[in-house]
Formats: sequence, C-alpha cells, structure tokens
Amino acid sequence: MNEKGAAALNITAALGILTALLGIAVDFLPGSSPGLNLPQMLLIAAGLLCFLAALALRSAVAGGILLNAKKHWKSMLLVTAMTLIALEFVLAAADIPTYFPPPPDDVPQPFYQPAPWWTCDEAGCHYVQEHIAAACESGQMAYDRECIINRQGFHDTQDFTASDNLDERMRILTLGDSFTFGASADIGSSYVETIEANFPQTVVWNTAIPATATNQALASFQTYAPILQPQLAILGLFPYNDFIENMMPLDYRLYGIDWNSNLFKIWRYQIERSGNVTALDYRHLYYSRHRHSPPGSEIEHLIGRTRLGSLLPRFLYKVNWDADQDPYILIPTTMNILNLTVVDVTREYLRALRAAAQDSTLLILLIPAPADLDTPGLRYQTARQLMRELAL
Repeated sequence: MNEKGAAALNITAALGILTALLGIAVDFLPGSSPGLNLPQMLLIAAGLLCFLAALALRSAVAGGILLNAKKHWKSMLLVTAMTLIALEFVLAAADIPTYFPPPPDDVPQPFYQPAPWWTCDEAGCHYVQEHIAAACESGQMAYDRECIINRQGFHDTQDFTASDNLDERMRILTLGDSFTFGASADIGSSYVETIEANFPQTVVWNTAIPATATNQALASFQTYAPILQPQLAILGLFPYNDFIENMMPLDYRLYGIDWNSNLFKIWRYQIERSGNVTALDYRHLYYSRHRHSPPGSEIEHLIGRTRLGSLLPRFLYKVNWDADQDPYILIPTTMNILNLTVVDVTREYLRALRAAAQDSTLLILLIPAPADLDTPGLRYQTARQLMRELAL
C-alpha cells in the first residue's frame, strides 16, 4: 500500500472517531433531551464502523484483504479491544453516565420506607388522614387537594358515614381518577365541586383517587354505596391510562421515602416485553426509582454498568418501551396496548360495576386526552366502542 493510500485510511479512521464523538456530544447541546436517541446511536455506530474498517484495511494490501485479515486477526482483535477501552475512557472523561448506576454503598435494603399516609384495603387505595397533615406541612404533597382528606382517606370535606337525613336527600357517589379528584382544577372548580355548588341539598361523596382505574372504582363503590345508597353513580373514565392500569393490582403504586428523606412514586409492577405483569424486586425497584428500565438479565446488567456498553440498553429502551405512556411505567412498544386481553379486563370491570350499581343510575364520563379533542385516538375510540357495546 502506497503512502497516499495509508494517509487516506488514517484520515478515514480519524473521521470515524470524530463522528462517533459527535454523536455523543449532541447530548450536551442546549435543549437536548437526556439519554442517547436512535439517530445519535446510529451516528456513533457509523463512526465506530468507519474507524474499525479503516484499521482493518490499513493492514491489508490491495488484492489480498481476506488473506491479510486472516493473517493479522490477532492484531486486529487487539486494536479493536484497545479502541473500545480507549472509548470507555473517553466517555468516562466526558462524564457520560452508565445506564445502570451503581447503588451508593450506604443504601440500606430496602432503600426506602413506605410513606405512612398511603394505604390499600378493601376500599381500594387511599390516603391516611392522620398522617396527611405532617406530609402537607413538609411540602410532600403535589396538590393542595391532597391536604383536604376525610377520615376515610378520600378528597372530601365530609366523612362517608350514614346520617339521619340521607333518605331525604338526593345522593351521588363519584368514582374515578385525578380528573374526578380535581387535581387539574382550582379548589372549588372541579366538576364534582360544581355539582355540589349547584345542588346544595344533594349529598355528593367523592371517592376518586389520582392514577387509578375501574378496578379501584369498583372497590370504592362496593364499600361506600351500601352506606350512601346513591341514586346516581358517576364514573370518570380516562382511556389514556385506564386500560393499562386495569391490568395492575390495586396496590401497584409505591409511595416511598428514600435514604435521603426524598419522597418518590414508582410502580411495583411492570409489563414485560411478553405482555405479562410481574412484580419488581429490590434491584428493579431501585432502577425504576432512577427512571431506568430494569435489566432483563445479569448480562444486560453488566453491559449497562459500562459507559460504552450502555449504548445497548439505551438502544433497547428506545426500541422496546413506550416511555411516553407514563413516566412511572414501562410499556412494550411491541405489545398492542389495546389487544384483546387489555380490553377484556376493562370490559369485565365495567360489567361488574354495572351489576353492583343496579339500584343506581350509572353515568360514565368518557374523558378525552388533549390530543383526542382534535382527532380521537385509538384508546378513546376503543372506549367509546366499549360504551356502546355495554350500553353504558
């Protein structure tokens, strides 16, 4: 190989390294989102491929590439290994984090204590009134409404107990998630509070809890409808979340306080790539706490503990998981969110709620996501079809 050819390959190798580093450096540009996205990964892969190909051709002679590759495979392997090690040091110098961060040495097991103001029982999951005051005083509650909790643990100014004049008044039991809870509205402006303001002689009990679904509504209805005996039951159904949350046990959410006294919320379960719902162990909970998809195997865990190897789990995360569904849950993109199992589960909960509410008028409020206002999405359309099918 002449000097011009060798120089060209040297330039190609240098350009390959610069291309790979450019793909990494994009993450540090103002306004860029954290984590390597798919275009960045392709840029890095192309740069490394160009670099390695130039090294291989540099040691070959025209017309004898395969022969020389076989002859010099040990040298090529050594150069590749040294290149990978050098890249690992470059990434470390640039302070690129590993995908799976090592837990601090002083983290106890478990690394958290359950938040005392949250519990789950036969009425579903709800707050604990006697512990809410301290949590509100310390600023742990995200909404002011979470500081207005009755003795039963729900956002209501009245306790859910029988009174002498219940039979003489109109009675409404509301069920649902954050929309019915009123999380997005000013105090006094939720649709439940609007009903109360316009019908002051009506008894309205609000059993809504944020980030819950029809299974929670069924548990709350079965607990408090026998006391209130409502003429009207209102369920706020939010298709964007409810289909998936109906797949989960009632206690799927974990409110915890970590070793730094920070409050956090994560999910106790995840939907695997196969579509099965599984409980998370200690290590998986720790990684979920740091917004990382848990390792699928020990090999994946070891790879993700290196900076260069972290490209693989980041790539798998982008390909396999729908991170836009909910920041606290991992949904496989290969899984049809509205497959028969998911729809069937929600259908059965709705049927059970309708059967339980046979002595009440059941009103379903189908709540659209912002995107559904322009063009109804698949989940909203599926929910509407379900309402027609069940005649709700």
